Amino acid sequence: MRRRRTDTGLVLVGLGLLGVGAYVLVSGEIWVSRLTVSEGQSLSGTAALVVGVIFVALGLYFLRESRR
Repeated sequence: MRRRRTDTGLVLVGLGLLGVGAYVLVSGEIWVSRLTVSEGQSLSGTAALVVGVIFVALGLYFLRESRR
């Protein structure tokens, strides 16, 4: 039987996306621009939750694809 190999790059990308998505879901806010942090440059509420769920889903997808 052939042993499956794990793609380390996809694992790192997947974990990064999971981390960002979890942070967004916990904090409920995501910054649009980190260069000029001022009032009104963040998404919060429903938009932040949607972005967080998308990031978590993409992270899980990359982790699943890393084993193929």
